[in-house]
Order: sequence, then C-alpha cells, then structure tokens
Amino acid sequence: MAQLATIKSLHLLVGVGGILAFLGTGAYMATHFPAAYESDEAIRYLYRANHVYLLLGSLINIAVGIYRPGTLPGWRGRVGVVGSALLLAAPLLLLYAFFFEAPTATPERAATFFGVLMLLIGVLAQWSNRAKAVREV
Repeated sequence: MAQLATIKSLHLLVGVGGILAFLGTGAYMATHFPAAYESDEAIRYLYRANHVYLLLGSLINIAVGIYRPGTLPGWRGRVGVVGSALLLAAPLLLLYAFFFEAPTATPERAATFFGVLMLLIGVLAQWSNRAKAVREV
C-alpha cells in the first residue's frame, strides 16, 4: 500500500509542479514576446505548442495520480510501473523542449516527439495495470 501512495503522490506532485511550470512558461511568453520570435513567426507557434504539451503532460499526471489503482502482481503491474515512470519523466522532457527546441525552429524536434510519445506509451501502459472486470452471467 505504501508503494501505491508513493506512486500516486509522485504523479500528483509532478502534475502540480507541471501546472506551475506551465504558468511560468506562460509568464515567460508574456514578457519575452515578440522579441523571442521577431525574426520568424514559426518560432512563436513552436513555443505555444510546447507550452500546451507541458500542460497536457501535467494534466495526465494529475489524472493518473487521482485514479491510479494499486499495482497488480506480475507483468501487468510491472508494465504499469514502467508507464508511470514514463509519465513522470515526460513533463520534464517537454519543459526542456520548451526552452531549448522551440527557439531553434527546426523541424527535427526530438525532445518534443519523445516527450509526447512517452505520454502515449505511459497512458497505454496504465491500461494493462487495470484489474480485469469479473462478468456475472
């Protein structure tokens, strides 16, 4: 039970921290624009996209922190824990992408791609950790 509380607490902590980072990146955009993208309008869109990806990762972590069931024994539980690790790391990678990928305006945005991919895989991995429903006939 302590492990469940720890994983759920980590998801909530990362989610709330990500929301605060989202607010911080919004303040950054409010104070540094249009100077940050005066040479290229595409940079503005990249900043905004990464800003929203950070919100997505944070909200997913909050939702998983609220609704995550206990870790099942066996491979299903291990897949769920790996998924949780991916979900916990994704907002950090997306925050990195906001500050270091968006200003470059290159189409190769590996950190953004892997951050969103980590969210997708992490959410799908949580599905395996759900208990099978018992059907009554």
